[in-house]
Amino acid sequence: MTTTIKPFWWRFLLLLLASLYLLPEAIFNAQLVSLVGLGTPSAQDLEHLEIYGRAVSGVGVALLLADFLPKAMVAKVGRGVISLVALVCLVWPVVFYGQKYVIEKTLIEPSSSQQRQFAVYSAALRDALAINSIKVNGLDYDPEQLHSSENLTFLALFGGLLYSDAALSDNLEDDKRKIIASFVQKKAYQDFDQHYGEYSQLYDELVVQYKAYASGSKKYNQTLAGISTREQGYWQQVEQQINDGWGNYQQAQKAHIAKASARAQKYGPKIYGYHKQVARCSERYDKSSQKDRRNRCYERAAADYRSDILQAGIGYIEPDYWLIVEDISATENAASSLLMGFLTGGVYTALQAASLATGGDGGIKDKRYKYTDDPDHYQLRFLQHPKFGQLFVTETGYEFGIENLITFRAHDTTSKKLRTHFSSKGLALNERWNINDRAEFAQAVAKKVTNEANGQWRSEMAKHDLSLKPNLPWVRFQLHKQIQAKIADRMGDLYVKNIRADWNKKSFKEYVLDPNIEKRTDKYLTMLNSAQSKFVDGGEYAEYGKQALRSVLIPPISMSLSLFLICLTFSKLPLKLWLLIKPVSVNAIDKKHPLSWLKKLIMPAVILIAPVVLINNTFTKDQQSPVNYFLAKVEESSNPVFSYAIRWTLHAQPVLHPLGLAFEEKLGIYEHFTPLSHALAKVDILRHGDSSLSAEQQQRQQYMVEQKTKLTITSNAPNADIRIMNIGPKYRPGMVLNASSYDIQVSAPGFKTYRRWHQIESGEHTLAIKLTAK
Repeated sequence: MTTTIKPFWWRFLLLLLASLYLLPEAIFNAQLVSLVGLGTPSAQDLEHLEIYGRAVSGVGVALLLADFLPKAMVAKVGRGVISLVALVCLVWPVVFYGQKYVIEKTLIEPSSSQQRQFAVYSAALRDALAINSIKVNGLDYDPEQLHSSENLTFLALFGGLLYSDAALSDNLEDDKRKIIASFVQKKAYQDFDQHYGEYSQLYDELVVQYKAYASGSKKYNQTLAGISTREQGYWQQVEQQINDGWGNYQQAQKAHIAKASARAQKYGPKIYGYHKQVARCSERYDKSSQKDRRNRCYERAAADYRSDILQAGIGYIEPDYWLIVEDISATENAASSLLMGFLTGGVYTALQAASLATGGDGGIKDKRYKYTDDPDHYQLRFLQHPKFGQLFVTETGYEFGIENLITFRAHDTTSKKLRTHFSSKGLALNERWNINDRAEFAQAVAKKVTNEANGQWRSEMAKHDLSLKPNLPWVRFQLHKQIQAKIADRMGDLYVKNIRADWNKKSFKEYVLDPNIEKRTDKYLTMLNSAQSKFVDGGEYAEYGKQALRSVLIPPISMSLSLFLICLTFSKLPLKLWLLIKPVSVNAIDKKHPLSWLKKLIMPAVILIAPVVLINNTFTKDQQSPVNYFLAKVEESSNPVFSYAIRWTLHAQPVLHPLGLAFEEKLGIYEHFTPLSHALAKVDILRHGDSSLSAEQQQRQQYMVEQKTKLTITSNAPNADIRIMNIGPKYRPGMVLNASSYDIQVSAPGFKTYRRWHQIESGEHTLAIKLTAK
């Protein structure tokens, strides 16, 4: 007898993996019931759950098929592990993508406009029933037990049941507006405390913003009020600049004199030597016959002088510039003429007369020139030379010789330097401004301070994405279009034009909630009463209808498949355990039990039959109940198998739902799957957007994803355990999250566990959860 018993390690591994698989699958099942049973989920939440479920189902199917791997493929550990990994890599993508492909291509995409329109209505009726805004005759639905597993299971399937009856829309046509209005109103009033709480948080946030705004306005006003003080401060700088400049000028004068003195000491003797040499040339070569020698002597002296004086740094200076000039009085000229006439016996007098007669000066001079070796003379002549004076002007901007502060103060250069100095500080003065124009200076200071205040104000506003003017009162601040835009972003559909953040509950209901009830009712009815052409592909409501179709069809399908995998896997565990303890070859089993395959089917058959027969269900126990009516409609519109699957789910699901919740509460698998879900969503095929939202709402949702919220959750119960079920990180007070929807659970000993989805907007929020005693 050939044995086909597989290795112990393989049988143990499959038993372990099958047992572990039941945990995430049960959690998915419970999450699906909890999410859909509380009303139509957003596309984002449904997609997250759907991806998690498909991922887990792919693993489950792979594990079921692993039982059929031949012994040869698992005889050794290495080969067995590789075979199992290869099987998972092959089966998992097929199941993960195949489920989505089959549903989208066989149910969603081919759906007619009539089906999509009716799916919207079915989803609305399901949501209306979930909040007890309608009553279906004969239906044993207890809204007080909304969170019970039986109610949640029923509500998760109710949309599909309604969808099965195509005549229902016609039957309820007369009550359509009443049903929708009642649903919208009750939903709004049911969430009134939440809406008003969020609105009150908005008020708190706006008060904080307005305080900051008012503080900024006060600072702005104080800046403008301080213009006079600032002007005084700047004018003190003017005086300081003038005093410092005058001190620098005086130091520059001293330095300039020192430079002249140095040049006098160096070049004075050389200049004196030149004049002395010229005089010597005249004395030595005074005869007419020596004229050429005298001229050459003059040229040598001039060349030496030129070479020396050019080194002084102010160019060539005529030698006569250095001579001492003395005035000759008329008396001195007359005495000299008489003396010369007497000495020459009248000849000089006659020549003098002849010279005067012919237009000459007659030897009468009014100036006398002489040279000296005195350094003080040369220092003075250097200081008096225009080019040497220009050196001082170039260096200081002032001419040499300003005698007092008053003259220096009124100088054009002083005004120019002041304009340059204050220009570097942002104080613009007119090019014609001078020290005497105090009024224009005050205007320039006022303009600078005002510009600074405005710039600081704009910069501060830009930090808050605002461009408000300062000094708005509280009411005008709220009603400003930019603040209204921020309020609109926060309030979404609840926003009404010119909303005030300080309304009381009565005003909030009157001016916000009631108009929104009417608006939402009209929106629903407009969509439901629209021509079916608007639901065809490319139509205004096509994507909305597809999403509604997903919300009513996917839950029954996913729930039934998940339950079947759980039950099938669970049914095989006893046999796997028995074979682990007492292995029996397949050949031996076949020989001893010819009907072994029939026996293997007994457990699945029991699982398919026992829940319907043995487990009591409030909604199906009466054969005349609406639920049984809807199940009959399902059987008529599709097939008996699908009808029985829903009936079986209604009975089996309430048993497994609490178990899945308990697993998640202890393990947090679904919570920690969020990052992986986002990654898988990026590579998912046939991915659909949030079709339940308008384009404007989708843009707002994308904006909200990018916004942050600081969330704190409080409870009236001491030592409450607070968890956010749809994220990975553990909750902590004041944690920063993306503005989005969150599944919040609060539990405490002696209190009923609270669990509900909350839309958390951007900003800082404190969510107060009140638990009720058991």
